[in-house]
Amino acid sequence: MSRDSGISAFPEKDNIFCWKGKITGSKDLCLKELSTSCHFRFPMITLFKAPKVKFESTCFHPNVDVHGNICLDILQ
Repeated sequence: MSRDSGISAFPEKDNIFCWKGKITGSKDLCLKELSTSCHFRFPMITLFKAPKVKFESTCFHPNVDVHGNICLDILQ
């Protein structure tokens, strides 16, 4: 539903609190062939807690550990 065709996220099956997302590189970047899958788990009380995000595919980023978890305190 994003205006950017390289970003998508949809609920998993019938559970509105679990979503799967996919990010693909922009055609204007050198990483245009890169595709990253991620999983979002939203808490029942969405106003007070941030969703849990886990990258399912390898993500080379200083704030993401080797298991795909965000490891920066301010983002958790």
